[in-house]
Amino acid sequence: MSAAVAYSLEYDEFALALSYAMMGYAASGKASAASGAAPAKGKKAPKAKKEEKKPAAAEDDDDFDVFGDDDDEEEEAPKESRAEMLERLKREANERLVKKQAKQRTLVAIEVKPWDTEQDLKELWKKITAIKQEGVKFGENCHLVEVAFGIKKLCMSFTMGNDSSSDEIIEQIEAMEDEVQSVELTSMNVL
Repeated sequence: MSAAVAYSLEYDEFALALSYAMMGYAASGKASAASGAAPAKGKKAPKAKKEEKKPAAAEDDDDFDVFGDDDDEEEEAPKESRAEMLERLKREANERLVKKQAKQRTLVAIEVKPWDTEQDLKELWKKITAIKQEGVKFGENCHLVEVAFGIKKLCMSFTMGNDSSSDEIIEQIEAMEDEVQSVELTSMNVL
């Protein structure tokens, strides 16, 4: 007596899937007479038609571009020559450089030393900040630093653009010969 194979749902599902595949294969006319595959009884042909539609839909999905790039439009657009492209890139780089230079500022710190101890340094600072030059902005305050023997110096700063020169400003401050002994540039930082 032979042992009976236990019933398994997996075998039934596999057999059903195989019959659907064979029906679709037979309905498409690709099955040969030698294979002997016949559609199962009670199965309808519309299932095979649905399966045929799915591959067509899959082909359409291949044409769908997730990122929105359309290669057809790129091919239609006229391409510029290499010389034109280089000229355009140079022009764009120069425009960016001009914008960057317009924004670029330099922070300059100076020390102004007076002639004597009795001089009003706050009044001197107001005179210095009254100097007007395009692109120059003086700091809102100054510091008084002890030098020696009661003499103090003004430590102040200003910002200037690329068009301005710190030498011109220092010369204008040194032009106040009665009040200013010397002006020293202590630091210059590009912002």
